[in-house]
Amino acid sequence: MSARLALVLLLGVPTIAAADRPRSVRVPTPPGGFASIDVVPNILFLNRCRGGCTIKFGTTNDARTHTSTIPNGSGMFQMTEFAWGDGEWNELMACMRQVWSPFGVTVTDVQPATTEHYNEDIIAGTPAELNLGGGIGGIAPVGLGCTPVNHAISFSFANIYTNAFERVNDICWTAAQEIAHTYGLDHSFSLPGGISACNDPMTYRTDCGGRKFFRDAAATCGEYEGRECACGFTQNTHRWLTTQLGAGTPITTATAEITTPAPGTTTIANGAVVIAAAEADRGVERVELLLNGYRWAEVPGVPFGRTGQPASSYAFTLPANVPDGVIDIEVRALDDLDVAGSSKITVTKGAPCATADSCLEGQLCEGGKCFWTEPTGAVGDDCTYPQFCVSGQCLAHGDGEFCTQSCSVGSPATCPAGFACVPFAGGGATEGRCFEPIESGCCSSSRSTPWPAFLLGALVLGMLARRR
Repeated sequence: MSARLALVLLLGVPTIAAADRPRSVRVPTPPGGFASIDVVPNILFLNRCRGGCTIKFGTTNDARTHTSTIPNGSGMFQMTEFAWGDGEWNELMACMRQVWSPFGVTVTDVQPATTEHYNEDIIAGTPAELNLGGGIGGIAPVGLGCTPVNHAISFSFANIYTNAFERVNDICWTAAQEIAHTYGLDHSFSLPGGISACNDPMTYRTDCGGRKFFRDAAATCGEYEGRECACGFTQNTHRWLTTQLGAGTPITTATAEITTPAPGTTTIANGAVVIAAAEADRGVERVELLLNGYRWAEVPGVPFGRTGQPASSYAFTLPANVPDGVIDIEVRALDDLDVAGSSKITVTKGAPCATADSCLEGQLCEGGKCFWTEPTGAVGDDCTYPQFCVSGQCLAHGDGEFCTQSCSVGSPATCPAGFACVPFAGGGATEGRCFEPIESGCCSSSRSTPWPAFLLGALVLGMLARRR
């Protein structure tokens, strides 16, 4: 590969065995190798090359003149148009608009004016048409300094994707990755906890399938093994693109439907099971159980499989301390960006409440329902039950209790001003809770005694409610 390229990143064709996938190629950028980056381009032009495209080799990359440093050789290169028809092209456009909807960009297949700032991905042809080697699914020039480039041309060689069953998602994956390279992103390898980054478009990994989306998580980088990222130790693909492009409005959806119990059931008892079917375009991150508006429990979404995350059923056992009365049961499915879908039914457990005396601490009784009002307790406020606190966390100490919240030890910004993050017993190396610091070096100048870390196990959380 010629040294004229800035930083060329290749995506192997998804139908090729992992061991045969090409690795990324990094070579220096010549001065002036990209158009001026006076603004970050906020238009993504997807070019299907109707009637064919002519690409001119040059020492710069400029979509306005279809000049590129990527062809292997000098002169003009002809690329054949997208081979898979209007139906698959429209599906591909819908996929790309979903994937890029969280960001402030416009995805179009109409050629922008030369006065507009845009990056182009040619979704057509084969690598051989640019005199490149086989096994390359896509290729993109990337500027130095981890900054976006303007009027860049990347290539997603759509015509070599012959697996019709997975083709739209595979090409969408490739095109999203190549475009994201022009905004400075590297390849993602694993997410926190060693989880595979296989559901992010920046991955080479194939241990899960389905549509891929930029994830709000700090990923290690790499192709076939982990390494440090080109622009930092890790990368958060969602936040990186949001920083570069601004926030958009996700057009992905999530759904949930309660299947058990039936609406209007009057024989609900402690230990009853609530079952709901849930799915989401981006995948279900978690499913929550709410009773009369309060979140009592949550479970994680099922793992992603070879064809993505399957639609699944999620079960909850009604907590033993739920008071009798009329109960609005709501199950809510959320994706990793908190796009939610929900389902609600009303049932009765025992007799409807007549007064708050039969409810849990802090609850009211109206219309036969025991319920908590919207929480108002901020970190540091006195509390007697968790549901008073916005965080749902009420910490007992000495003869009093106060609201706290989770935080990350060593990251002061994860607590409000005036509070320190103190390690939480049993919570791991970085998990903590927010406390007021004292001059002697530990915590809580407003409390009568310091707060050694081992005492933080006294935290009273969400469902640990008490009877009146």
